Amino acid sequence: MTTLQTALAGETPPLVTPFDENGAVDHDALAAVVDHVESGGVDGLFPCGTTGEFASLTAEEQTAVIETVVDASDDAPVVAGVSAPAIDDAVAKAEAAADAGADAVVSTPPYFHTSKDPAGVEAFFAAVADRSPLPLLLYNIPVYVGSSIDVTTVASLAGRDDVLAIKDSSGDLDYTLDLVRETPEDVLVLQGYDTLLLPGLRTGLDGGVNALANVVPEVFETILAEPQSETARRASDAITPLFDACDDHGFASVSKAGLVHRGVIDSAAVRPPLTAVPDDEYDVVGAAIEEALDAI
Repeated sequence: MTTLQTALAGETPPLVTPFDENGAVDHDALAAVVDHVESGGVDGLFPCGTTGEFASLTAEEQTAVIETVVDASDDAPVVAGVSAPAIDDAVAKAEAAADAGADAVVSTPPYFHTSKDPAGVEAFFAAVADRSPLPLLLYNIPVYVGSSIDVTTVASLAGRDDVLAIKDSSGDLDYTLDLVRETPEDVLVLQGYDTLLLPGLRTGLDGGVNALANVVPEVFETILAEPQSETARRASDAITPLFDACDDHGFASVSKAGLVHRGVIDSAAVRPPLTAVPDDEYDVVGAAIEEALDAI
């Protein structure tokens, strides 16, 4: 069985949450996504992340999603999103994730209420980690939280035995490399910005947590297998058009449209406030997928 540390040093896609025609979570389609990404070579599974539209799911739906992913997984460890602005809610989600069989949990800093003093964010994470039954991955995504987690805060939290890694989705490679320099080797730094995965790996990052690995997991596994190779460079370049489509329409929306294109799921529905990829843009997404696959 793949160990959690080994898995995190590979590719762990933040899984989409498929919905049926009535807007309910489609658990059979979710299981099909798990099978698709595992067949494509990914190393871990991350339900209830940003691409999984966690903020549009009830707490009960989030737990059910985690249960489905755990049950559908072959041997890939599961790191479950538990982000919430209230400590008690994040801890309750962590407890539910543990009961569902997850191996670790992932949390952003609290959103809406923010602080200019990094000590507040550190206190939040420390409180969640103290009470969580599972080890914690930090998740830096300033576009939705309001600011990046201070590097010194990450370095301080990295001294804890129950903090395993940080996923950085800032898009700021200088910041990410600061994390590599300031954290212990056993605390993994993971790239969440898809087009920066290759340059990150070439400069010391440990692995990836990338939305488009839902769609073309084979491409990301090619990049991770031999990041110094010319094949990896071609693969990295080839995901750019697909990433650009995500800039236009959103990562969950494009990932679901891509999974429809590849025949994995039947519906690309998302929940408001997200909107689906327009019908006249499907060919653009499909062409970008084929270009990425051709690169490997």
